[in-house]
Amino acid sequence: MNDFAEQIDPQGITQELINKFTAEKIELNDDSEVVYKHKGYRFFTIDIKNTPRKKLDAILRECERIEKCCWTAQENFFEYAKKRNIITYAVHEDRIIGFQIASYWIVDDVFIFDLDETMIMKEHRGKNLAMTLSCINCRTYILRIRKLKTIRKMTFVGLTPNLRLVNLLDRIRYFIYFLDSTFNPSNKLLKIHDYLIFEKGESLVHKEFPFYLKSVFPGSLKPADHTHKTSKRILKTLPPGLDFNGRGDAFLFLCLFDKFRILPVMVLLLFKGMGTGIIFNKKLGLFSKHKYSHVFSFFIKDKSLFVERRKSKSRKAKKIISQVDFVERRKAEVF
Repeated sequence: MNDFAEQIDPQGITQELINKFTAEKIELNDDSEVVYKHKGYRFFTIDIKNTPRKKLDAILRECERIEKCCWTAQENFFEYAKKRNIITYAVHEDRIIGFQIASYWIVDDVFIFDLDETMIMKEHRGKNLAMTLSCINCRTYILRIRKLKTIRKMTFVGLTPNLRLVNLLDRIRYFIYFLDSTFNPSNKLLKIHDYLIFEKGESLVHKEFPFYLKSVFPGSLKPADHTHKTSKRILKTLPPGLDFNGRGDAFLFLCLFDKFRILPVMVLLLFKGMGTGIIFNKKLGLFSKHKYSHVFSFFIKDKSLFVERRKSKSRKAKKIISQVDFVERRKAEVF
């Protein structure tokens, strides 16, 4: 009865391959690695640069699948993601249904963090998952730099080609007006603005209108017209020739704040995005004894950014001088 099977697979090669595949299956929903649980979803965070390749590739494949369902990507997802720093992803019924990629760097005494990309499967939208992912990543970053004496301020970076999100920020303008943000920028924030544009290799839609970048997401959005929903205040800030949907222009939202003074606001946002579970959660909780050891594990190998440094007048001197020169040149052109 087994003669035919033995003739076509005499050495049991097929079964060997099946066993090998089973043995190499990567677990993406391990209980021991859960960072947070909320509304029936399980959240995980990984350090992109220090995660074993097989596991990282398995996670990125799932995230790439989600991205393709959400919009038209303009670059290879694997190449794009591996240039970033951390990914937090959400799992429901043993399947990744959403993720957020984030990156960070330091300029002088300012820690800059960028929530580069957030994607949620359509059937799971409307459950505040994007807010939860953002809160987890922000909480991770804030915990890590809290004890670094050389870091005094933080800058949040948000980049979107969606004018509806710009309108959303306008609706909460009174809440964020007291902050140093895109809507009320200081000279220091404008310097960070220009530094980011320079480092990312981007350009402004119009040199007299900061915070609107040209052709960042070409072809990613479907043609649409949201101008009829835009407030008069926002319309006054829009540069001539702005094209969100055709050319893929984008709005750059920056917010600079003191790493300690932001804590009350951050706690309110944590409750909104993560619920009351954030109080005693073991890995990120407000009163957890293990929160620092958990967060430090993500950055322990990143010595270039996260080793406490002695103060030095020459630290990054050449780089900062080049930034200032660039900023002053552009400010002279604009103002």
